[in-house]
Amino acid sequence: MENMFYIGITLIAIVLLKWIFKIDFKKAKELQEDKELEKLTDKFPENIKIAKEMLDMLDNKKVKVEEVKDTKTSLYIAITDKILIADMKNNYGRIQTIAHECLHSIQDRGLLLFNFIFSNINMLYWLVITILTITKVITNVKMQLFVLLLMAMIKVIVRGYLEIDAMTKSRYLAEKYMNIKAILEKAEEEKLLNKYNEINKYGIPYTIVYIAISSLLGILGYAIVTII
Repeated sequence: MENMFYIGITLIAIVLLKWIFKIDFKKAKELQEDKELEKLTDKFPENIKIAKEMLDMLDNKKVKVEEVKDTKTSLYIAITDKILIADMKNNYGRIQTIAHECLHSIQDRGLLLFNFIFSNINMLYWLVITILTITKVITNVKMQLFVLLLMAMIKVIVRGYLEIDAMTKSRYLAEKYMNIKAILEKAEEEKLLNKYNEINKYGIPYTIVYIAISSLLGILGYAIVTII
């Protein structure tokens, strides 16, 4: 009965987060496409060149840049100091996305490495205690649920900070880059930047809720295992 309480509370927390922050997955999908703005960003160089030029602006010439096909997710890997750029053809948000990853590369390296290592430890810990709980080696599930909750809090704080910092600054780096390139008319540039503002307005709370819910789902999964 007590474990059912943990499951219920976790489910309520997930629903509340989605409701409080007004997360609408349909809205998120709608923000991904804009044919008119795609034509504007098509005027800019290829993704790799944009990334290298932005890194020069940030005085960071050590990080490696690689474009990866067949994926929609761009990311900065701290352990290898490499930016992987997704296949973002016809994506009007690519300038801000590349700026986002370039900004990750200049964040505090200790914090970036901690986030990378801690995330992997978190996944490994969940897997180990789940197996040990199923095999009845672990019987004190309260302690494990507390540890998972503590790890979830650390994950939300650390990764949340890194993501909010990069998302907030990426819009301004994108603007600075566009001003330097002077490819667009002022009205076209403003239209694109206004859309980036809209993306951040929705994307920042979406990202935090996504990180929190993914952590809560791990806790929920383990709580379900405890009643099997």
